[in-house]
Amino acid sequence: MKIVQILSILILLIFNNCSKKMENNFNSEYNYSLKLPENWNEYETEEKSTNAFFDTIKWTGNLRITLMNYNIDNPDNFLNKILIEKEGENINWKNIRGIYYVETKNNEEMNYWYLIENNKFFICSFLVGNLKGKKEIENELIKVENTLKTLKTK
Repeated sequence: MKIVQILSILILLIFNNCSKKMENNFNSEYNYSLKLPENWNEYETEEKSTNAFFDTIKWTGNLRITLMNYNIDNPDNFLNKILIEKEGENINWKNIRGIYYVETKNNEEMNYWYLIENNKFFICSFLVGNLKGKKEIENELIKVENTLKTLKTK
């Protein structure tokens, strides 16, 4: 009787855990954290102060986050100069300000976010990968943007 109860509880716990989406909390050695989408993982890069990520199930692109060692006295002025130079758009999320713009070279689309969170400056980029169609690309960029919105410095 006790074995049946224990097995029933184990089966219930297994099914309960399988139905939940796993959150992938990432803590960087560069003193920030963020929540990665399901199935995303970090990969090694030789770039200084950079973490790089990709979807381990289907390659949709590479996300790189680089903490810059700039002392920015006036973040608004700094971002306005980039906004004009890159013809980007303003970002004003809950705790993050920044600029977003896109560059296209050799049929590759590189998306950039210059973000300031708690007076720390990040350059984030996403090279669009194996995606077909405008809607699929837009959905992936929304996923990346939602990931970047979770960025928090320590």
